[in-house]
Amino acid sequence: MVWTAVGWGHLAARSSLPTDGRDGSADPLVIRIYYDKIGDLAALQSFDVWEYNNLQEQYVLAVVDRAGYETLMDRGWTVAIDSEQQQAVTRNLSVGAGFFGGYRTIAEIHDDLATINTAAPNLTEIVTYGQSYCQTIGGCRTPGDDDLPGYPLLALRITNEDMPGSSIINGGTITRGTKPIFFLMANIHAREITTPNIAMRFITYLLDGYDVNADATWLIDHREIWVVPTANPDGYKLVELGLKDNYGGSPFYQRKNANNDADRDGLMDCPVWPPSSYQQFGIDLNRNHSFGWGPPGSSNQPCDMTYRGPSKASETEVHALEELVRTLIPDQRAAELTAPAPQDTTGILITLHSFSNLVLWPWGNTGMPAPNRDDLKAIGDKLASYNNYLSCQPTHCLYATNGSTDDWAYGELGIPAFTFEIGDQFMPPYTEIDTVQWPENRPALIYTAKIARTPYMTIHGPDALDLVIVEDVQSPVLHAIIDDRPNGGEIVSAVVYSIDIPPETNEAALYPLTATDGAFDSASEAVSANVDLSGIAPGRHILFVRGQDAGGNWGAISAIFIDVMAVTDVTLFPIIVSPLTSTGSIRYR
Repeated sequence: MVWTAVGWGHLAARSSLPTDGRDGSADPLVIRIYYDKIGDLAALQSFDVWEYNNLQEQYVLAVVDRAGYETLMDRGWTVAIDSEQQQAVTRNLSVGAGFFGGYRTIAEIHDDLATINTAAPNLTEIVTYGQSYCQTIGGCRTPGDDDLPGYPLLALRITNEDMPGSSIINGGTITRGTKPIFFLMANIHAREITTPNIAMRFITYLLDGYDVNADATWLIDHREIWVVPTANPDGYKLVELGLKDNYGGSPFYQRKNANNDADRDGLMDCPVWPPSSYQQFGIDLNRNHSFGWGPPGSSNQPCDMTYRGPSKASETEVHALEELVRTLIPDQRAAELTAPAPQDTTGILITLHSFSNLVLWPWGNTGMPAPNRDDLKAIGDKLASYNNYLSCQPTHCLYATNGSTDDWAYGELGIPAFTFEIGDQFMPPYTEIDTVQWPENRPALIYTAKIARTPYMTIHGPDALDLVIVEDVQSPVLHAIIDDRPNGGEIVSAVVYSIDIPPETNEAALYPLTATDGAFDSASEAVSANVDLSGIAPGRHILFVRGQDAGGNWGAISAIFIDVMAVTDVTLFPIIVSPLTSTGSIRYR
């Protein structure tokens, strides 16, 4: 007998099913589903296909029960148990100590936001931008008779309110300001519990760095950074419920929100309880957005993991999120699908997911290129150079998704929008966040904030790196490296610095830096300048550096502190000679 590829898959699948004598029909099985073309994956929309795609061996991962396993084989798919991922899920089920070994609960996330806001009232503002589904109906009860009280939908705005251009927040009303917006959100899929912790670390990095790290300081002064640590708090609470003793003490793999009556008829849409890793009630909020809603790439069956809901933006969590982003960022793209956003579009959005080590950019609902495809790819590739992920359009490297956040943000507003698929598991050991995930993604998030003013333009300009100030007899000397090699590889043509006002604004006085080898003739240049401190008042100041390439593209800004102390009313001279990077400062008097 000659076995086809499908035949071999059936053999492998049947031989790998558990045979421990138990019934095991409801046990979750982590499987590989092999395919010939990525387009074939559209037929899997009713299954819990993870955000993972092995492009070399051409398989995706999914979780099914035994019946789902047999169904896939009967439909002709090549399937097999993934023993490593199966073991990872089993290992995760044994983690203890607090919420899954150290993760924040939803209550702790909200408490931490309140503590942060109290500690930095001039730099932060908590905004309640809506209510979760359960809160809108006065609380939910699960089929297991658990209370879900519902939660406010919280965002934290980070900006120096004393600097001009901040948005005005008056109760529930927000008036858009003029500062560029970086919008970071996490946990629209509840089981992806590493993502709120990455978002909270970004908050802490910025606020702990204020007046300590020059880049963190100028970003808070001259940007508005909005962070939603969890866009799906009801779903997050459902994940936590699995830790109760009567459910076995393991987190539920809840993906969706907690709406089990989307048609409002008083009956459960999906009777499944407890929520499994392949079948559960609720709406997939990342299939519910008002742009691109509908098939393919989602399901119309309430128990399916990609159930899109009864209508576009039907879920309060999605509707409220869209309204918040619309309030902050103007619509800058025409309605026609083929219309590009203008090059000077302002604002940028990242939504954090797990897992797969991917940076995804629109479109996700079609294989056609987005009108701003080249710029989206350039930004995605740049962000992926920091976290070493694969940058790609979902339909080319993963599968089609309809009604997703990033497609909505780009499609409706024209802003570049990206999905980060972080890590190798939904729920890795908690220590992995600090040892791997946060260090990988921190520089990508910082760079995103830097380019938020004009991301489609700034991405093509050179980076300003390794800022250092050293002593000179007459004045301090500023040194930097200007590197265009990751951003187009054009020759560096000009470099400027400014003091206290970022060089991206018309109000800044610009001073040149020169190539230390005497000529701008390379894509990477060492540059320097004697810093003119005449007329500079005593105190702490920020020096900004920005480079331009031969194509006329200005790159992202970097900064370093300089502390100036007065000896007399007219004399300023340096007293400290040791160079410091942009994470510190240097003092002069």
